[in-house]
Amino acid sequence: MLLKVWRLFKGYLIIQIKGISPERFINLCSYRKIYIWNLTRVNGKYQFNISIKDFKSLKPIIRKTGIVPRIIEKRGLPFFLKKNKRRKAFFLGVLACIILVYIMSLYIWNISFSGGSKYTPETLIKFLADNNVSAGMKKSKINCQKIEEDIRLEYKDIGWVSAEIKGTRLIIKITETNMPIPIQKVTTPSHIVASKDGIIQSIITQTGEPQVRPGDVVKKGDLLVSGVLEIMSDFEEIIEKRPIVASATIRCKSYYDYKDSFPLDYIEKTFTGKTKKSYYISYLNKKLFLYNPRYSYDNYDIIIDEKKVHITDTFYLPFSYGTFLAKEYKKETNKYTKEEAIAIGKARLDRYLEELIDNDVTIVENNVTISIKNNHCVAEGRIHVEEAAWEYREIEEDEWRMELIDELDRDHN
Repeated sequence: MLLKVWRLFKGYLIIQIKGISPERFINLCSYRKIYIWNLTRVNGKYQFNISIKDFKSLKPIIRKTGIVPRIIEKRGLPFFLKKNKRRKAFFLGVLACIILVYIMSLYIWNISFSGGSKYTPETLIKFLADNNVSAGMKKSKINCQKIEEDIRLEYKDIGWVSAEIKGTRLIIKITETNMPIPIQKVTTPSHIVASKDGIIQSIITQTGEPQVRPGDVVKKGDLLVSGVLEIMSDFEEIIEKRPIVASATIRCKSYYDYKDSFPLDYIEKTFTGKTKKSYYISYLNKKLFLYNPRYSYDNYDIIIDEKKVHITDTFYLPFSYGTFLAKEYKKETNKYTKEEAIAIGKARLDRYLEELIDNDVTIVENNVTISIKNNHCVAEGRIHVEEAAWEYREIEEDEWRMELIDELDRDHN
């Protein structure tokens, strides 16, 4: 493949020869180390490919054999450029476009979040900006590990964070402490450790050395399966430690503390049907309105529909476009009855339990109670579960690297 690309870059010719003893012509090419390829015989004539440089070396062979090669076709970049030499502006534009795309690929143009419900993307983007991380930064200046640590330190109810760069996107996945931590796929040698406090219910190890048994109580961070294999000698001595990716099926008994509340008083919106739509384009969150009609609604909702410009799913550009839709409404203060509030609280709890089940969590016991306190509907209690409460921890080099003992020193001792 590379050879084919190189030939196209340098340019080559498709040649046809005929006459008395064309085989002699070909043999002389071989003798003079003139490289030809794709040699074929078509209707009694020989046809082959030859580079531009080697074609110019055929003159002595032509004089000896009397065979004059005929050029059938010219292929490659030199001929293409010569043919289109009047289109210099076009090629300069293409070159400038390639350079621009390459330069833009060195930066982050989109930051996206997934896996959280308590904190909005706008809140998290503002936090990152306060910590000198924003769209438009060079990828080389972004420290994903520091981003993960900063978010965990700032938001105590976020238990797991993963930040990674894909193309021109910074993708941040978060899991709040009241939701199970997703199991990651890893390729670097790693241990399996407990992601939260719990009791081991079952453990089936595929690779690695199990460090716990069913019934053991574990704390967050405790080692469950070691990814360091110890190779023993015939004399039961450790002669080697080998790091691997530990693998196991583990179920733990643990719990989630659930708390949710909302006021009985609420504002009911009645939309009037009056709307105003604005259109804008944006560069790095700086908006330029193309059409922005005035409106004087006292109460209204804003619905933003924004589209990010991107070449592929991971190559985003710093441009976007969208609309602002203002919808007028009238508000009226109402109050839930006790029965209505408890029904809403139960529906919210059911949605939370469904999310747990979707994350491979088995509900063992639900001790959540729903009551009315101080004009609020309050749901609180503990949910006992069985789940895969573990995560990977990368193995440090000093955990498996052994000091080599000089055999001569051992003999002297």
